[in-house]
Amino acid sequence: MSVLTQDELIQLTGGLRQGAAQTRWIKKALGIEAPRRVDGHPMITWEQVNRGRVEAERKSAIKWKTAA
Repeated sequence: MSVLTQDELIQLTGGLRQGAAQTRWIKKALGIEAPRRVDGHPMITWEQVNRGRVEAERKSAIKWKTAA
């Protein structure tokens, strides 16, 4: 389980270099709330990237009924 390097993050996010922009892209595209490193860049693993939106969509698919 390896953490993405800065170069891999830039490639993954389509050229975004700022940590905040990368974090927003990851949240929007993958549905992952990535923790941040000390330098402000997101810290995610390839496992999380490959898992993608599958779990995020599964979580949002739950429909709760209102209490009567």
